[in-house]
Amino acid sequence: MRNKRRIVRKLQLLSMFVCFALLNGCTDDKSGHPTSKSYSSTGQTDKKSISQGDTVTIPNASRPYITVATIKPQTFTATVQAPARVEFRAKALSTVGAVVSGRLSNIDVQVGDAVKAGTPLGTLESTEAAQMRSDVLRTKDELRRAEDRARRQEVMLKKGVGLEIERNEANILLREARTDYERSVQAVKLLGSGTDQSVILRAPIDGVVLRVDVSIGTAVEAGTVLFELGEPGALWIVADVFENDLPLIEKGAKVELQITTLSKPVDGHVSALSVAMQADLRRDAVYIQLDDNNLALKAGMFARAMIEVAGPKRIVLPTSAILIKDKNQTIVYVEVSDGLYEPRNVLIGQAHDGFVPIMGGLNAGERVVTSGALLLDSEASMLL
Repeated sequence: MRNKRRIVRKLQLLSMFVCFALLNGCTDDKSGHPTSKSYSSTGQTDKKSISQGDTVTIPNASRPYITVATIKPQTFTATVQAPARVEFRAKALSTVGAVVSGRLSNIDVQVGDAVKAGTPLGTLESTEAAQMRSDVLRTKDELRRAEDRARRQEVMLKKGVGLEIERNEANILLREARTDYERSVQAVKLLGSGTDQSVILRAPIDGVVLRVDVSIGTAVEAGTVLFELGEPGALWIVADVFENDLPLIEKGAKVELQITTLSKPVDGHVSALSVAMQADLRRDAVYIQLDDNNLALKAGMFARAMIEVAGPKRIVLPTSAILIKDKNQTIVYVEVSDGLYEPRNVLIGQAHDGFVPIMGGLNAGERVVTSGALLLDSEASMLL
């Protein structure tokens, strides 16, 4: 029995020692408070994303694998590549639509036909057109009667048998009749040629019929586009350039174009840049004028544009310095003091020949990690 009590006593003492050891491990040696997380290269805590303002150090043994360089602006000459397509210039496109509602009774052209300005494209039958032409005759008669009335009042007033108020009233009616007549004439001019209820639709420019969006017998509303024409010789190339590369492109820049139907590249130059961004693709249109306008091209052909860029001096880093985090965050590591590095968010252009132009986020004179950034990023991840 005595031996049994001795064993129980030993077990109780052992249990108290274990509890004391565990409590001491959860507190600081001096204060007795819970210990805080230590951000060092040898410890590890719960993972979280690296953000600008955090700093990281690495062991001395790893420093030879880090290369740091002082950055400064330099001339950056490269080529921006972008998908492109052949399109008609804005002034070389024209549409013909229905000015009034009606029904198409005739189509005189087919897709691909070359037409001259004024060539009949089709005929539209419209009761509205008949009414508008009738209004011209009606308002013309009313204008003639108003003119006669005004002349009579003028003569009567001069002979002393008329009244001033009656002459003023006649002049007012005359102005109203003239306005109605001029309005009806302008409306009929918009209709184009034709008689009674027939409206002849004519080509507004010399060109080729690109589309016929209607068939004979179709009822259409006013404003419906029926034909589309284009001028074959007035083509240019439209390249879709990423927004990060737009600051590198200037009007007049040389362009080499690879067009699917041509065996050899052709030359051109930047004619204009669009002011409207394609929000869904984050691209902008760059318009390229061909140096040779006699090429056998058609609207809709695909191409690839290589645009020469040689903008003002800017900061350029090798691709090994750039890290992309979570597909939408681009960072580099900046040395803020000896052995201490900070991640920095930057805006970059498109990489060319192993180098990336920095569009924002860095200043001349800063020291940037040009190689070994992955090592720093790994160390930073261990600290979080």
